[in-house]
Amino acid sequence: MKLASISELKDSLSAHLDRVRSGEIVVVTDRKSPIATLERISPGSLTDTEQRMVSDGIIAPRKEKPDVAKLLAMPLGHCSAGLVTAILEEREQTR
Repeated sequence: MKLASISELKDSLSAHLDRVRSGEIVVVTDRKSPIATLERISPGSLTDTEQRMVSDGIIAPRKEKPDVAKLLAMPLGHCSAGLVTAILEEREQTR
């Protein structure tokens, strides 16, 4: 799920609609308060590619609509510099 302010949505509507087309939900916020959601009209119908990805276990179709208020009420996490360094080092090793 992607949060997007009204100004972000106006500035990059095409990119946000691409996310929606791929099955992601975009929650539109006004001053950090959710006011709308954008989602595919037919979330149950998968393309052939998406169906193959489901069959291969790469993606899983959404089972229920997320509780946006609950997600927004979750506390923000904090990350130590050690964790970030470890992730960056791991990325460098895999290149």
